[in-house]
Amino acid sequence: MYNYENQTNEIIRVKSMSKKLESILQKVPPATVTSFNKEIQFEEKVLIEEEQIVRLIAQVPFKVKRRLKQYVAENPGETERSAILKGLKLLGIKVEDKYLHDLRSTRN
Repeated sequence: MYNYENQTNEIIRVKSMSKKLESILQKVPPATVTSFNKEIQFEEKVLIEEEQIVRLIAQVPFKVKRRLKQYVAENPGETERSAILKGLKLLGIKVEDKYLHDLRSTRN
C-alpha cells in the first residue's frame, strides 16, 4: 500500500526548505568578481611578488660561469646577481633599478 500522507508531508517539507533557501540566497551578494576587485587583487599580488626574493638556479657552461666571475672581479660593486639581472633587463624583462646594485653595500 502506498501512503499518500507521507508523500504529501514530504512535498510540503521540501517546498518549505526551498522557500527558506530562496530567502537566504536573496540576501547573499553575487559571487562574481567585479573588475575593480580584480584590479585590487592583482595589485596586492604584485606587491607580494615584488617583496619576495626567490632563488633562480640555472645550469650554464663552465666558461660562462668563469666569464661572469671575471666580469664581477673587474667591476667593483658588481655581483653575479646584479650582472644577471642587468642582462635580463636588456632582454626586455622588467627589473626595477633597486635590484640592479649590490644589496650588501646598502646595509648599515
